[in-house]
Amino acid sequence: MQELGGTGLIRVLVWGAGKKCDKVLDTLDLRRCTILGFVDNNPEKTGGQYKNRKIYSFNEIPVDFEYLLVAIPSYKSILYQLDQSRFSMDKVIVFYDISYIGKKKYWDFIDWKAWKIAVLEEKLQKLEKYVESGFANIGYEIIDKDNKNKYQYPIIADDKELIDRITGEHKSFIRFGDGEFEIMQGNERAPFQKVESELSERLRNIILMPNSDILIGIADNYGSLDRYTHETAQGIREYMTEETRAFHLSVLDLNRTYYNAYIFKTYMPYRDKAATERRVALIQKIWDGKDIVFVEGDKTRTGYGNDLFDNARSIKRILCPTFNAYSKYDEILAGSRKVEKSCLILVALGPAGKVLAFDLVQEGYQVIDIGQVDMDYDWYISGTGFKVPNPDKYVSQLPPSVINEITDDTYREQILFRIV
Repeated sequence: MQELGGTGLIRVLVWGAGKKCDKVLDTLDLRRCTILGFVDNNPEKTGGQYKNRKIYSFNEIPVDFEYLLVAIPSYKSILYQLDQSRFSMDKVIVFYDISYIGKKKYWDFIDWKAWKIAVLEEKLQKLEKYVESGFANIGYEIIDKDNKNKYQYPIIADDKELIDRITGEHKSFIRFGDGEFEIMQGNERAPFQKVESELSERLRNIILMPNSDILIGIADNYGSLDRYTHETAQGIREYMTEETRAFHLSVLDLNRTYYNAYIFKTYMPYRDKAATERRVALIQKIWDGKDIVFVEGDKTRTGYGNDLFDNARSIKRILCPTFNAYSKYDEILAGSRKVEKSCLILVALGPAGKVLAFDLVQEGYQVIDIGQVDMDYDWYISGTGFKVPNPDKYVSQLPPSVINEITDDTYREQILFRIV
């Protein structure tokens, strides 16, 4: 790669300061352009340097540039962020969108042949991964319909049965996703919770220990994936290797009835977006007319800025660390014990929330592990069909970004206390 120094005729900012950036920079003719700096949402990067150039936050982008080159493959959420801020989109070049390569005005400073090769290589890598994981998983998806005796599948009841048991039988609900299964094996996966041996052991005990008051949720990823979007199904295929399946089956009881861990993801995973309203109405029955208490990360802000929980009678919050909440587990448990048992506790606290839910149920509380319900509902409201950032909330499924402070009196009055 050429040095980034020198004065060029065309002033360029590059969005992205990560591992994909070098390939993008290699396509630039730095005799004809100069790199003013880089842009990134990650507050841990902004203010620092990359390739001897400053990394700017989105809110401090300098004005003396001609083009903003978006240099990351997952660019849709970035374009949404730019559009929502009324950014001048005619200054934006999306490197990994092949439609931009044919615009000759960019050829003055981007080698279009190298550009096209870089984009096609990225697409080829994705295609290879798609084909490899698709072939590895196809037996489970197709034989699921024709010969279930050949493969082993856990029993997962339908969503209506789950809601009926929560509302009619006062059951609690704890969900296990890929993050929890990986932590049980001692593997890092969830970006907001590091692996701790005690947490791993607690999660294993909870999923293995039958409890008449607790319903266990697992993701319905084991057989047919027809109901999911292409992107969701592909992510499942890449995760559900033979080794992963073997571990899941080692901690699941094939004679036990489980429930759908995706029940609170009403929009993004599914092909049938038209059914989102029905799925939302179903889960809203859980807190309808109830006094609810969120135990959540301090930047999660469940229900803030939307109407998802408007049918609850009242809302209070216990705010906990957004990252590595289990390190404060004893304090979180002690604080949650101060809640009246007549209240419904809704937990959005990652793997630590599973342990909290289990312990609180033993003391007579009804607890529902709702996870990322609010994040998914916000994406439904946006109507984009893809994951978009929210400047007021921590969005765990997107790269880190700066999160606004909330001064709204109604929200602040809901806070019972903070554990940080």
